[in-house]
Amino acid sequence: MEITSIIEKDKLAKLLGGDEFGNISRSTRLKIEKLEPVFEKLVNPSLHHQNTEINSVEKGTVHLEEGPEFKSSKLSKTLKNCKEIVCYIATLGGDVEGEIKRLMDEKHLAEAYILDAMASVAADNMVATFHQRMISEYKSQGKQVTLCFSPGYCDWPITDQKKLFSMFDSNELDIELTDSCFMQPRKSISGVFGITPPDSNPREQSYNPCLECNRHNCSARRT
Repeated sequence: MEITSIIEKDKLAKLLGGDEFGNISRSTRLKIEKLEPVFEKLVNPSLHHQNTEINSVEKGTVHLEEGPEFKSSKLSKTLKNCKEIVCYIATLGGDVEGEIKRLMDEKHLAEAYILDAMASVAADNMVATFHQRMISEYKSQGKQVTLCFSPGYCDWPITDQKKLFSMFDSNELDIELTDSCFMQPRKSISGVFGITPPDSNPREQSYNPCLECNRHNCSARRT
């Protein structure tokens, strides 16, 4: 799927230690403005996704109709009312990572740090845009979409990354897994979200594990 990657300035400011873009230092804003055209030339965003029916959700395990089993009590709670799951893998490509490394090697540490933050925000935005697009699409069918969930978050072990990747044709992906289950290029995101059937209660809120967590300073917190 072709999808754009946008850098949300206020989110970028928070990654850089500020509260909103207008309040970060002038020198940092100038560096960002200088790096923006560089970033746009380097990124090659792509997102692969596929739908699979859920056979059952029980005892902290999600059993898929065609595919592996995902073991996570919180993922199970997220998908308990769903009949279908959407699995996705997204990336900005490897060129931006190469430029970050070059800047680091040449001791341009501030520029490398800012470019890395820009890529992180853009990757998150790419997935958020896809997720919102699916929310709108399934809403027209009378269905609801859960929150996104990724291997390594909460109690879903990162080793299940291998199971998620096994559902895709490796020849079509521009992303590889390391032995420790991290993705290369680094500015890549994988995950899943569930789709409820049309007869589900529209007033029932999607389960949010963050509401049960005391880690209020978590960067991935959704409240």
